[in-house]
Amino acid sequence: MERSRLIVALAALLPCIALALPAAADDPLAALKSRGTMVVGVKADYPPFGFLDGDKNVGLEIDLLHDIARDLFGKPDAITFVPVVASNRFEFLNTQKVDFLFSTVTVTEQRKQIVDFSDPYMKSGWQILVKRGNTTISDAPDLAGKTVVVVPGSTGEAGISKLVPTANLLKLTQTSEALDAVDQGRADAFIQDAALLYGLTQQHPQYKVVGESRDAMPIAAACRKDDTAPCDYISKEIAKFKSDGTLAREYHKWLYGAATRFMP
Repeated sequence: MERSRLIVALAALLPCIALALPAAADDPLAALKSRGTMVVGVKADYPPFGFLDGDKNVGLEIDLLHDIARDLFGKPDAITFVPVVASNRFEFLNTQKVDFLFSTVTVTEQRKQIVDFSDPYMKSGWQILVKRGNTTISDAPDLAGKTVVVVPGSTGEAGISKLVPTANLLKLTQTSEALDAVDQGRADAFIQDAALLYGLTQQHPQYKVVGESRDAMPIAAACRKDDTAPCDYISKEIAKFKSDGTLAREYHKWLYGAATRFMP
């Protein structure tokens, strides 16, 4: 009889024990869902992937984030956009100013030591932007002894430093600063992801992209090592976007005929 009473008592306690377990055990995104919004580090000067149209964030990455927010929260605008650049984005991530980065972060072995990544939603190498009338620079070797704008911490900076060590690097964090330097003759070229440079030439026909695309690598969302739930969810979303045509549709919208060049 005592044993039966004990079994009944334990059975009565089970719902209470289940309620006491943290929601994150069943749903690692519970904290985000409870807040009702996600705070994301994005580019604000990186057409066609993340840039400003007036005071509105737009671009391919921004559209994908709206799609993710719709699936996660039921509201496509449940996002707080935080502008980041290559030199500060990992600091913003690891000091918890943002939940994750969706800012054209190239996946490298070195970066895997400090952050975790989702599955890639893009691929791109680095290339060279010059004025359309430039006839002296056709590929990376022509940059020997010339002044080249690079973004600190970018794969383009690492690539040109290794390939053309005699190039003089002018390190600027903003795309607008880089274009000003080329326009004003303070730099001969601007090196950055080919994806960005393609977008810039669509908006600014006074420039052209030259040379071989080098070091093509995957680009993905980046998450803190101790909080990978957002990237795990984004990986599932990317798989869905590939299968239902969302990714192809967004790439066609923003990159037209070059879409397949940058799709993962």
